[in-house]
Amino acid sequence: MDLGKAEAARARNRERSAIFASATGQPRSLFDSVRRRLVLVVLLALVPIAVLNIAQGVAQLSDAEEDARQRLLQQAVAAAGTQQNIFASTENVLYALKNVEEVRTAGPTCAATLRGATISLPFAANIGVLDAQGRVTCAALPFPDRAAGDELWWKDAIARTGFSLVGPAHSPGANLDVLVGVLPLRDAAGRLEGAIAMGIDISWLDNLLRQQTPPSAGIVALFSSRGQELVSNARAMSAALFHQELFQTEGQDLRSTLHDSTDPAGRNWTFATAPLGRDGLTVAFAMPSDRLFGWTFVTVAASIALPALIIALSLAALWVAVDRIILRWLLYLRRVTAVYAQGHYGFRPTRLDAAPSEFRVLGHSVENMAFAVRHRDARLRENLAEKTALVREIHHRIKNSLQVVVSLLSLYGSGIGKSEDRRRFDQLRLRVNTLALVHRILYEANDGSQVHLRELLGELASLIEGSTDTSVRITVEAQDVPLPTDMAVPLALMVVEVVLNLALPQGPSPAPLVLSGSRRGDRLHLALRSGAGRWDEKGSTTDLATGFAAQLGGSLSRSDEAGGGMVVAGDFPCRMGSPPKAGQGE
Repeated sequence: MDLGKAEAARARNRERSAIFASATGQPRSLFDSVRRRLVLVVLLALVPIAVLNIAQGVAQLSDAEEDARQRLLQQAVAAAGTQQNIFASTENVLYALKNVEEVRTAGPTCAATLRGATISLPFAANIGVLDAQGRVTCAALPFPDRAAGDELWWKDAIARTGFSLVGPAHSPGANLDVLVGVLPLRDAAGRLEGAIAMGIDISWLDNLLRQQTPPSAGIVALFSSRGQELVSNARAMSAALFHQELFQTEGQDLRSTLHDSTDPAGRNWTFATAPLGRDGLTVAFAMPSDRLFGWTFVTVAASIALPALIIALSLAALWVAVDRIILRWLLYLRRVTAVYAQGHYGFRPTRLDAAPSEFRVLGHSVENMAFAVRHRDARLRENLAEKTALVREIHHRIKNSLQVVVSLLSLYGSGIGKSEDRRRFDQLRLRVNTLALVHRILYEANDGSQVHLRELLGELASLIEGSTDTSVRITVEAQDVPLPTDMAVPLALMVVEVVLNLALPQGPSPAPLVLSGSRRGDRLHLALRSGAGRWDEKGSTTDLATGFAAQLGGSLSRSDEAGGGMVVAGDFPCRMGSPPKAGQGE
């Protein structure tokens, strides 16, 4: 007993799953969906906010770049401040020595005076006095090569009227690389008389710069107007980072932009340059990009990525929420209506108890509608059963009435001899019997709206075999397909008229006939095949057979077969629920 209940429950579940599966549908277009339309609305609402946030991030990046530029410039100028003080001190010392007559004229005490000035200045490598041809006339330290007229720094210095920094050059007396500060000596007419020059120790400047700005705090370098690196706190790194062609372009606003570079280790650096306003000197300051901008990249990346993350999370949450709150219950209601459409009105949508109130109200409305449809369907079924019973009773009474007519015809026809009148009397009785047969089949049919072709032709063949005066044997080869009831009477009468119109040979054995019928789609095909018969052109039933065929919506055709036989065939429309009209052609 339990096994039977379990199997029945599984069968109900399989049936319900099949009904639910048939209730699915596909959107007609991309946005023909509640979920997709809501996603589009939310996306359109969030996009302006995301664009503003991204624009704010780009503005922050621009501000951060400007702050970094100002920071680098300030540090560059601050790092070069001491160097500028040294250059200013050099200029002051040279102007002071210019006013010393012994030094200007290279007198006996010139060397001692210059030596004392050199000792008092830690950055001074050597101080010398040169004549107009660049020959050293007096120097603090011995000058092995007493002429500098061919030196490039000398040619640059004498081309100017005041103090200038030139170089770098090599000092033979101090055996050091120096930056030369030169003050030309001119007479009242402006003619060159000579110059006083001081060699500034570049290594001392490097050490001083390294102490003030360690390489760990940044890389700073000082460049000449020709792009030569004069001073640096880390020469190996500055040579790799700073592009010397940047300092060779005249008229360039070195404060306007930031520059990027990469060290040999692959680390990114950012540097800025600033002119010192003295002899075309330029200072450059570089810091690692990650340390310079700090959290700027993270902040900007967050301002750009955060809107995308918010949009993604919002759309994901909306997608899940719509599915769990709306679409799940819509699909359930759709499946419920599919169950009701299959006639399962006893189904109760109990899952709606967990749904939001709007869907519960809608579910109760659907359930009430199904309850009303169930009662109306019950009333319709009762009315249909009543009408079916009345129709069957009518068929039964017609069949009884026709049998009475057949009995009267048999009674009155028994007194007629074997003549043409007797044959016509028997044909009339056969036609009435055919009508009675059809009404009996309609009465006995379980479904009063259709009859079966094989049953109708089989019963009709038996009736014809026992009623005609000619001995025949009819073989039925028909499909068991349903036919509309209004086709039964004209179809049966047409077959009878065709058989009666055949001139069959007389003999001891019955004449064989083959009655076939098949249905192909919405067309019914009938054929009566006679092996030795022929068509009676003088028969009186030809018009009747043609009329019944026309009433069925088709026509009859005849064709001869090899060996003397013939075939009478017809093709008729056969649509369940829409029977053909009388007189309708093919």
